[in-house]
Amino acid sequence: MLQGAPVLNAELSGALKALVEEKSAIIAGWVASGKLAPVDPHHLIFMIWASTQHYADFALQVEAVTGKTLQDEAFFNSTVENVQRMIIEGIRPR
Repeated sequence: MLQGAPVLNAELSGALKALVEEKSAIIAGWVASGKLAPVDPHHLIFMIWASTQHYADFALQVEAVTGKTLQDEAFFNSTVENVQRMIIEGIRPR
């Protein structure tokens, strides 16, 4: 896994790739129709993955810096609201 998950290459380049392509086509349609700001669908998906994965992989760092965990309902809600706002404002049509 730490070396790029070579054992999972078939799954990643098969089912996952197909799913990402399907969702990317939907996002590209929203961009084309003006519902989203111009954005590369793959990079949007990667950004969402990275943002959410950070809180799972670096929970100890988040706690060390903020003194809170996602078990704290107020911090969890604030985290969700902030991540959503940053992503949604970045793709909002202007």
